[in-house]
Amino acid sequence: IVTDRFLFNNGYADQITSVLKAAGVETEVFFEVEADPTLSVVRKGAELANSFKPDVIIALGGGSPMDAAKIMWVMYEHPETHFEELALRFMDIRKRIYKFPKMGVKAKMIAVTTTSGTGSEVTPFAVVTDD
Repeated sequence: IVTDRFLFNNGYADQITSVLKAAGVETEVFFEVEADPTLSVVRKGAELANSFKPDVIIALGGGSPMDAAKIMWVMYEHPETHFEELALRFMDIRKRIYKFPKMGVKAKMIAVTTTSGTGSEVTPFAVVTDD
């Protein structure tokens, strides 16, 4: 589960993990996502995913946890992918040479929104700050 500290501290992640654990599903929660997530935080979450090896990534929260989870998912599914290649797709139309990789082989992604308005749960796009 990818979420932020507020939702984690207020028990929202527990509502999901308790149901999964009762069903015998192992869980791991990454709750270090802050508003306007940075690439360093996303990479840290991707490292956790690579060690835990989930078959489902659940993004819980508003736009920031969802955006972070999307990039973590790409980095988990395709560790050979470089963030710069993903960003080029949107920075300069003449440099759009990156072919987006096939997703959903290692893991599926589920978006559980706790806010309205961002729309991050229904788009393939993500906003992450390259720090």
